[in-house]
Amino acid sequence: MTYQKKLYSRINNSEMWPKFYKPDFLADLNNLANEAYAKKTTEGYLAALLIYHQLCEEMIKILIQCSNFFMQCAVFPNEIKTISFKREMFGQLIGELKRGVSNTEIKKFIEKCEDLNNLRIKMVHKITLKTSIRSIADQSKKAKKKFDDLCDIFIDEYDKYRVTFHNYEKNSEDWLDELDEKSKTY
Repeated sequence: MTYQKKLYSRINNSEMWPKFYKPDFLADLNNLANEAYAKKTTEGYLAALLIYHQLCEEMIKILIQCSNFFMQCAVFPNEIKTISFKREMFGQLIGELKRGVSNTEIKKFIEKCEDLNNLRIKMVHKITLKTSIRSIADQSKKAKKKFDDLCDIFIDEYDKYRVTFHNYEKNSEDWLDELDEKSKTY
């Protein structure tokens, strides 16, 4: 099957659009993080931060996939290469998101991701440099706020992508016409 036919099939099957592959488990992790945070203990704050950070990483991956899919649809019938995720680190994923489709909200999302990552580094890798347990609680409150803001931005941006994909789906018959015209010219 050609690249164009695969992309045509993908746009016409919303199950193949970018999405979380274990959404129920991720929701359970989010609930676990919120419960840990609500305990107001040092270990609860640290556990919540680590889970929030991992969930943030999953959101980044979805936005990268959305950006890639959007670009593929936008340049159809031309081909565009995209990356596949293996073991990219947080900073590499942020770099890839920066190279994709951008707008004011994505830029805010990236900034908040970087802030959350910096908080994680300060709290986890430099925990012995803390002067008090209170500072861990203060940093955790900042991390929770960043994560909640990230979730809000993610939901809005993901919804915008889904609407855009739906519009491409509605007009996908035009893609077949383009392919027919292209094949006639060669």
